[in-house]
Amino acid sequence: MAMKLAYLSLVVFTCLSVAVRSHAEDGVFDSNGVKIRYVTAGEGEPVVLIHGWMSDVTMWGPKLSPLDGFNLIALDCRGHGKSDKPRDPNQYGAEMAADVVRLLDHLKLKKAHLVGYSMGAFIAGKVAATHPNRVLSVIYGGQAPLLTGEAGSKEIDVFAQAVEEGKGLGPYLRFVRPELTAESADALAKILYTGKDVKAWALAGQTFKGLEVRREDLKKGSRRALFIYGSRESESTRTRIAALLKVLPGAQEKVVVGADHMTTLANPTFGTAIIEFLRAFKSN
Repeated sequence: MAMKLAYLSLVVFTCLSVAVRSHAEDGVFDSNGVKIRYVTAGEGEPVVLIHGWMSDVTMWGPKLSPLDGFNLIALDCRGHGKSDKPRDPNQYGAEMAADVVRLLDHLKLKKAHLVGYSMGAFIAGKVAATHPNRVLSVIYGGQAPLLTGEAGSKEIDVFAQAVEEGKGLGPYLRFVRPELTAESADALAKILYTGKDVKAWALAGQTFKGLEVRREDLKKGSRRALFIYGSRESESTRTRIAALLKVLPGAQEKVVVGADHMTTLANPTFGTAIIEFLRAFKSN
């Protein structure tokens, strides 16, 4: 499944924002030996924000803005941002979902709403399927949970190969942006990836299989679910979402007209739909 998340994921911000009333607070906790960084803002019912592949908490905006009645909690997934970046592939996959549960334990929270975009949707789906008692509701942005046998993509393979060869990520950018010349792709790759831990990103992407879930387990998870995606999202993603909408009781969808995987994030409809959904299913 093409995620097309690469070259733009480092510069895009979402519109999940309201007026900033206070500064977000940083924290770090030990997740079974791996340091995980998180940011919190606001008070109220907890909402965990899970970013996409090759991104970090800044995907949710340069500052995490409070939302009345909710405690927003964004984490840097392992291998990303300011969290640890293990070199053991066994430290990724299902462990990325376990980090979310351990974060709730660390903060002494029984349950939370989950909002995941792209890779974050895979992680949210794993949590919903394996720890349904910890989930109030779940929002899948730009993707759907990975069902058994669905993990793996040519994009990740190309990225991992470029990382392994160590000659730059220009070839990868040309894969996701075929219109780029070799020269321009190499130049853009230097801008985007210099100083980034691309090996950790490769390991995270290559271990998505550990985030696969069984359909029957997902059905047992939160019945309060929203799929939000662009009308120009990849056909494979739209097909998978359509299939899950038929088997997940009560699941809703919101299509952002004219948006694709990247531009959905910057469309006002994205933030508005999430806020309305959270408020509709707020417990108190």
